[in-house]
Amino acid sequence: MSAARTGENRRVVLIAVAAAGVLGWGLLSGLALPRWARLQQLREQATISEKKIERLRRLVKRKPAIEQAYQRDADMRSADPDPIIQRIFLDELEQLTQGRNLQMNLKPKTAPDDRQSDRVVVDVEIDATQDSLLEFLDQLFAWPRLIELERLIISASPSKEYPLRASLTVNKVILPPASAHREGKAKKPKT
Repeated sequence: MSAARTGENRRVVLIAVAAAGVLGWGLLSGLALPRWARLQQLREQATISEKKIERLRRLVKRKPAIEQAYQRDADMRSADPDPIIQRIFLDELEQLTQGRNLQMNLKPKTAPDDRQSDRVVVDVEIDATQDSLLEFLDQLFAWPRLIELERLIISASPSKEYPLRASLTVNKVILPPASAHREGKAKKPKT
């Protein structure tokens, strides 16, 4: 009888160990693993936020240099955009692509007549990888220039090298020189 009891005790112990193992696995996979995955996701978001904050801090530190560049480029702010201003804007857009795995086509456009004098308009077509496109757009949005993004369409591309195609229209706002602005206020329209 003691052998039967010993065998029965072993079965009970094995069942208890198996039940504890199943219960432990259930707790681990049902509670701990999702919490761990969420913690990892929050850490990644925090890292991205810290990088954005650091970029903003660098921009704040560059504020005097940006203001000096604004003053230095005062002669380019005119009532009528000319080809030189347009070429400079195209060059600036091309500089944003340096070091990125993408292809960009720029097509200068004429602005509508009602907006002709205050902006340069460029249609941009980009074939890129997802990372390169996101880096380009991030840099474009953080650009210390007065720009307006009129249109942005992102679609799949048939190219294996560049799986995404973005089509956007970028307007560079051109400010009139400060002297022209003061003159415009001083002049009164004839009635």
